[in-house]
Amino acid sequence: MKKLLKEGFTLIELVIIMVVLGILAAVAIPKMGNTITSSEEAAEDSVIASLRSAVEVYAMDQVVANSVKSYPDNPFEEMDKVPEGYGADVVDEDGEWGLEAHNALSCHIVHQRNDNTKYRWSYTYSTGAIGDRTVAY
Repeated sequence: MKKLLKEGFTLIELVIIMVVLGILAAVAIPKMGNTITSSEEAAEDSVIASLRSAVEVYAMDQVVANSVKSYPDNPFEEMDKVPEGYGADVVDEDGEWGLEAHNALSCHIVHQRNDNTKYRWSYTYSTGAIGDRTVAY
């Protein structure tokens, strides 16, 4: 008796596998995008918390030295560890941090994310206050 061996997959089986993989990719890719966004937000929150802390340490040092509470013009210069990608003037590449001069009373701390959106926080020289995150442009 002759033995018939069928090796390989039929076209229908391959199409079904491709459809299943397509569905899995459609579900996984948006989840990965959300993960990247949330990790960038967490990193930004960490840098801003470090900036707030550095500004307050600077102000307390000024009280001890001069009996007057004052805040730095550039909060990045008071950090123990400046974030990677810090450039003081123009923020135009992914991951860069910087300051944009606004007026004599305040400026903006700016960060460009990997998707090229820029976020900023207001910084007031007289109070050392750093505002909430907003989309820059």
